[in-house]
Amino acid sequence: MSRFLHRLNLILAVLTVLAVVAVYSQKHFAELTAEEITSIERSITRQQAALSILKADWAYLNQPTQIQPIIDRHNDVLNLQVAKARQFGHFEDLPMRPIQRLDTDALNALFETVEAGEDPIGSLLEGIL
Repeated sequence: MSRFLHRLNLILAVLTVLAVVAVYSQKHFAELTAEEITSIERSITRQQAALSILKADWAYLNQPTQIQPIIDRHNDVLNLQVAKARQFGHFEDLPMRPIQRLDTDALNALFETVEAGEDPIGSLLEGIL
């Protein structure tokens, strides 16, 4: 019996050491992953800050007061002209809306049914149930 207990203790000791190594490796892997996540989050924050600066620059450079001097300076090459309203088309070119015709007979029948005190939707539901 003591030989059995000795072997059992040895096996349990080896299993304990393996479990400790496994837990330590998982802890180390989790710490590395947390550091990587922190690094990525910092990178995202820096990129968002750079993007907001670029958006502000873009908004500033897109203002007409910024673009007009450039156009004036290069007007002979660009040959830009002011757009006229007739370049976009005429109101007469738009298609007319199709005429919608109501089924007045069906509407009159519905109103007569309601005025007679009947519930047309209730009768439909009773027919289904």
